[in-house]
Amino acid sequence: MTELDISLIEQVLAGDPEAFNRLVLSYSSYVYRTAFAFLHDRAEAEDASQEVFLKVYRSIHRLKDGHTFPAWFKKVITSVCLDRIKTKKLDIVPDSSIESMIISTSEHLDYDIGLREALHKLRPEEREIILLVDWQGYNYQEVAAILKIPLGTVKSRIHGARNHLKIIMSEE
Repeated sequence: MTELDISLIEQVLAGDPEAFNRLVLSYSSYVYRTAFAFLHDRAEAEDASQEVFLKVYRSIHRLKDGHTFPAWFKKVITSVCLDRIKTKKLDIVPDSSIESMIISTSEHLDYDIGLREALHKLRPEEREIILLVDWQGYNYQEVAAILKIPLGTVKSRIHGARNHLKIIMSEE
């Protein structure tokens, strides 16, 4: 997060409505891509993105300062996505146009597509743990708190999910 981003968050916290609009414009692509990574459905990702910004708008005033925004924001996104998966009992299947939704802008496009397709083949709890740890960057204790599971379970799930992902990737 840059100083410009922190300044924007500080303006939002000061009640500047135009600053919130700029925040939405700045982060909407990130929120959508992250939601899509969790939900694998365009419509669900769009709905989740709207829900994230609504929750942010309603509760950003609770932040003490702009420096706490990144961690708090990631938790809001993750919470919204996990709630949508659980409450809607989403049966997440790969989108037929996955290539158009590649999150990475890496030169290794074929690898990225293969990784995305491999992620789709994981069981939902494996995909969830991979996304939380490896995509969102949460540490194991944070994941345990988010998912309300023991720390040992987080460790065993991430180990199993990574191994399963390696097997899937090696088969392709």
